Amino acid sequence: MPDRRVRTGLLLAASTLVACAGPVSSPAPPLPSRGPTRPLVVALDTDRVTAARQVAARARAAEVVYLGELHDNPAAHEAQVAIVGAMVAEGARPALAFEMLPVGDQAELTAAVRSDDGAAAVDRRLRWSARGWPDFQMYWPLFEQARRAGLPVVATDLDPVLTRRVSRQGLRGAGDAAARLASALPDDADRDRAIGRRIQAAHCNLLPEARIPAMVDSWYARNVTIARRLADALRESAQVAVIIGRGHQSAGGVPAQLAVIRPGTRQFIVGFVEDDPVDTDVTRLDTTDVLWRIPALPREDPCQGFMRRLG
Repeated sequence: MPDRRVRTGLLLAASTLVACAGPVSSPAPPLPSRGPTRPLVVALDTDRVTAARQVAARARAAEVVYLGELHDNPAAHEAQVAIVGAMVAEGARPALAFEMLPVGDQAELTAAVRSDDGAAAVDRRLRWSARGWPDFQMYWPLFEQARRAGLPVVATDLDPVLTRRVSRQGLRGAGDAAARLASALPDDADRDRAIGRRIQAAHCNLLPEARIPAMVDSWYARNVTIARRLADALRESAQVAVIIGRGHQSAGGVPAQLAVIRPGTRQFIVGFVEDDPVDTDVTRLDTTDVLWRIPALPREDPCQGFMRRLG
């Protein structure tokens, strides 16, 4: 059976594809140098504030800092808050970009952060819980940081309706937007097959094989959209901190797309990893500058619940 943490990440929101890619077997544009060759490994018993300061110091020269989370693990969000806080304390004013919010919600996101609304009201305004994302209270401290420090906020995701359309019809379902949503990377059949296997596993191996190519198109379309939004954000801000699922940092994901869309972008990747020997996903984190270990959550296998619902 595939790692249930991977399946949980995709099943949290039915329209969201966060599957990771496997190793790339043919050449692709390399990511730019992002600082120290050896990744910083943050152990479970490391003081969070101290570790956050180390991460902020290493990421000082980066233009994009990815904080790749496991969506449902509070420890990842607490570490994100600590890292952003450390960046601000050093004098940085990064824009905060959110995978969870579609581009069309940018005006509402900006207004919500500038308002005096509390967490529940902002949750409703952004339709966060309504879209199936985990508890907004875990993310609320990030919004509070943006308010206190006057940080710009950026909605990055592809419109969910378009995401679903592409996941069913492939890029032809995107109409005139197809070219803009296509992967910016050179074709790589092995990489695409690996992504497809991850998507299939994350959907409990219940997808018809004929659906997989369109689902891969949809995964690329989301990553390309996020990458383009980050490139846009860098026109206004010197640095962007990205709140994003860790799978989007893998081969073919946002960092690789951005390296082509905006060549030379200095990127820095933090991956939060549950400290559990079952988490084989660790072996795929080959582009990580920081590997931050967090306690594993007890979870029911999501496929068991899914199969029960199907009867």
